[in-house]
Amino acid sequence: STLSHHLHRLILTGLVTQERQATTLICRANYPVMNDLLGFLADECCADAACGPAAGEAAA
Repeated sequence: STLSHHLHRLILTGLVTQERQATTLICRANYPVMNDLLGFLADECCADAACGPAAGEAAA
């Protein structure tokens, strides 16, 4: 039930596609959409600060 709920949300957002083959549901990751989301999150995360290995090493 919980897995179905989470898969449904991922399908609604376009991150996962679902296909029915007889009685089986095939779920597949939509990698182009996931890459776009990761790019957006990285841009937003790093908008106000320097990101990268050099910044991480300086903090350590």
